[in-house]
Amino acid sequence: MPFSAKDENGNPVDWWFMYKVAGNSTTGDGRKLAGTEYVYFDANTPADGKLVLSPHHVDTDGALPQTLQQVYAKQGPATRHQGWFFYNDENPITGQVVGARGHTKGVLAFDLASDTAFWLIQSTPKFPPKGKYAFPLTGRPNAQTLLCITLENAAIAQAIANEMFAAQQPNVYLASNIPVDLANVPNDPRMKLMQNLVASGNTPVQVVIPFNSKGGVKFMSMAKNKTWGNDFYNDLVGPTLHENLDVETWEHDPTPAALDSDKIHTVVDMKGIDLNPLGIDIKWDLPEDHAKLAISARSEQTHYVCIGDINFTIAQRKRGGGTVAFQCEALWKSISATLVDVSVHVRPGSTAAKQQAALKAAKKKAKPGS
Repeated sequence: MPFSAKDENGNPVDWWFMYKVAGNSTTGDGRKLAGTEYVYFDANTPADGKLVLSPHHVDTDGALPQTLQQVYAKQGPATRHQGWFFYNDENPITGQVVGARGHTKGVLAFDLASDTAFWLIQSTPKFPPKGKYAFPLTGRPNAQTLLCITLENAAIAQAIANEMFAAQQPNVYLASNIPVDLANVPNDPRMKLMQNLVASGNTPVQVVIPFNSKGGVKFMSMAKNKTWGNDFYNDLVGPTLHENLDVETWEHDPTPAALDSDKIHTVVDMKGIDLNPLGIDIKWDLPEDHAKLAISARSEQTHYVCIGDINFTIAQRKRGGGTVAFQCEALWKSISATLVDVSVHVRPGSTAAKQQAALKAAKKKAKPGS
């Protein structure tokens, strides 16, 4: 049976994005949230559409369980064609945090007979579980981001697995048996990851892989390993996209300086999410947000959305991880409208930068005693 992302009603869809709200969110009418609510957007949303509050909940129904049920239905003896694996640096089976592996979380599933695959990139620790679908109680208090893509074919799953093996170094805690079709292909990275193997050594690695969804949408996967040493957003994502970025991640540790290594672009961390501009009376602050989200700044002409699994903090320079970038103007507008404390990015050497410098100089000159 073909693998694909599934929409809110269980139908195949090219891709979907969801932002699970924080269980500690505040609402104007004082309602207490369960932390299983989420806003949703997929490839079938109209060009003038926006993120909407789903009637479903991540612990019971909707796009997330609909998608993963395909995998849970396949647990058992080895099949000839199908393979999958779950990875998370916080193992839901043992509860162990595997800090030596990448700060990376998700699911990759493929079917060689139908030449299909999907990739789920997500930020929830201790998820997905073994045995049957459930959403962890520990994942409810904080907001989480999730992106699921129906890949163009199974070869794309192989390329993504190769990137994971070399750079993201995921902790694979649960996997199918090796498909018979791969049994005689010992160097296939999908098979290596199903055995929880990753590249060894201290060679710095950063990888950028363009790929397409089944529907032809262009995505770009960017990843780095734990010995690369630089900041992921400042030194890889921003310069690769040639964009200033606004970032919303789990920032309980010190954050890097804003200026990218290219000395042109900047990365600015946000201070929370407010869904009220979308007509949804829910908001939460940065301490409640476990997202791994970056978008192009409002000053940019092109607008990317990046969903990944690594934070914008100095400590994360010592962890592998990645993000997936793509362009969807309607989704970008929705996310941009919800970010709290957006800073205005100014390119060094631009007219705006010169005007800003002149204004500062004028203020300094006019200041008494200066």
